[in-house]
Amino acid sequence: MDRLKGVEYFKRIYELGSFTAVADEFRCSNAVISKYVKFLESWTGAKLILRNTRTISFTDEGHRFYEYCRSITEQTEHLLDSVANTGELTGQLVIASPVSLTMKVLAPLVFQFQNEHPQIAIRMQMSDQITDPVGSGVDLAIRGIEAPEDSSLIAVRLGSLERILVASPSYLNRAGTPETVGSLGQHQCLIYSLSSDANHWEFSPSAGDIVPLSVTVSGPVTADNSLVLADAAKAGLGIALLPRTYVQQELVRGELQELHLDAHPIPRSIYAVYSDRKYLPKRARLFTEFLKTAFR
Repeated sequence: MDRLKGVEYFKRIYELGSFTAVADEFRCSNAVISKYVKFLESWTGAKLILRNTRTISFTDEGHRFYEYCRSITEQTEHLLDSVANTGELTGQLVIASPVSLTMKVLAPLVFQFQNEHPQIAIRMQMSDQITDPVGSGVDLAIRGIEAPEDSSLIAVRLGSLERILVASPSYLNRAGTPETVGSLGQHQCLIYSLSSDANHWEFSPSAGDIVPLSVTVSGPVTADNSLVLADAAKAGLGIALLPRTYVQQELVRGELQELHLDAHPIPRSIYAVYSDRKYLPKRARLFTEFLKTAFR
C-alpha cells in the first residue's frame, strides 16, 4: 500500500474527526480509509485510533503519529514546491474565512485566482468563528480584525476595511439622527458579537489625542454575522457598525443611510494568518501575494 497516501489519510482523519468526511474528501470509500488505518497500525506496531459506531478517538500513539504525519506532508509539499521546474501550481489550497467577508469581498478574488491557476483545487471553509490554522488542515485563515492576538502565528496584513455607521430611514425618522459619538449611547445599536469592540465602539482619536474615542452601546439584536446585522438595520431595528463594502448596494438603493458623526469608526485590517512560514505551500504564498495586490 502507498504509505504516503496513508499518512495523508490519517492526517485528515485526525483533523476532521471522521472516516466518512475523509472518504468524501478523497473520493473513495470508508472501506479504503479503514484499510489504510489498519495498514498504518500494522506498520507502526501500535493502536492509533479507537472507534465505535458513533465516534472516534485517538490513543497517545495516535496523537504522536499525527504530528509525524503533519510534518511529513508539510515537508513533502515544501520539497515539491522547491524542485518543481514549471511555473504551474498544483494541489489543494484550503482557506478559512468569515462568512460575510467571503461573500462580499473574498469570493470573487478566490474565483479569479483559481481561473488563473486552474490546476489548483480550492476548498473554502467559511465560519464566523475564528479558525486556528494549527492542526485544522487549513493553509491560510483570513481574518478581519483590529490586530493579531496570537504571537505564535504569522500574520500578513492584506489591506483594510472602512467601517461606517448605518441605519434605515424609518429608524432615523423615529429615533432621530445622532450627530456625536457620545449620543450613540442613547440609541438602539446592533452588536456584532465577535468584534473586539462589540459593546464598546471605537472611533479615531480627536486631534492631538492618541487614545481612540469609545462609547458603550447596546441594542435589541446581537449576532455573530455582519450580514444579519445589515438586515436588522434595514428592518429599522437600530444602528449598525459595518464595513462599507457589505452595505454598498443598500446605500445606493436608499434602504440604509450612512451616519456622519464627529469622528470616524476605526477601520478593520484584513490579515492572512498561518502557522509556519517555512512550510507554507507555494500556492498559499502566491495566493497571499495575489490578495495583497488585489486589496491595494
